[in-house]
Amino acid sequence: MITIQDGKLDKNNIEEAADILCKAFKDDPLYNAIFHKEKDLRRYIKLMVKYYQRNGEIHIALNENKIVGASIWNRKGMPFFSLRSILASGMLGTVLKFLLKIQISSLIRLENETLITERYHYNKEHHYIFMLGSVAKGAGRALMEYDMRKFSDCPIYLENSNIKDNQNFYERLGFHSIKTIDVMGVSIDLLTNSKGDQ
Repeated sequence: MITIQDGKLDKNNIEEAADILCKAFKDDPLYNAIFHKEKDLRRYIKLMVKYYQRNGEIHIALNENKIVGASIWNRKGMPFFSLRSILASGMLGTVLKFLLKIQISSLIRLENETLITERYHYNKEHHYIFMLGSVAKGAGRALMEYDMRKFSDCPIYLENSNIKDNQNFYERLGFHSIKTIDVMGVSIDLLTNSKGDQ
């Protein structure tokens, strides 16, 4: 049976959650376009898990005490990544070290698409899911159902860069597409469960 853990992760859980997300996103079209090496994707996801441990929320799905899924959430209404939040988190050195280790040309090309979702709901109070991944049947759904109950006070927004595999999953949960855009040759669906955005 899958259970959800909501709270700060210990060091081992941080590593396990990052590993699960790496497995879940290793074939994602957008992440493949950005990171040409799996080790660079792994570095990025580990950095994001550590960042959100301090600056957001990470929920994990457990099956027999083994992590099988993870979701990463912004604090309500906050942009997912900003210089101010990096400085406040004390992770500036870690972020710079990461940028020096990988080929950042792809990330620079993404500059104009930063905060895709924020362009469409910047002035609305909202929740934003940065990343959801699982490696066990039912874990992703269990996470989303838990998260949707927890964050039911205002709309949820997300981007789906793997439309082929994930479109039906999100539609069954009540999400709909606001807009589809192209980022580095990959179609990205902007989704929300807000009834006011069509």
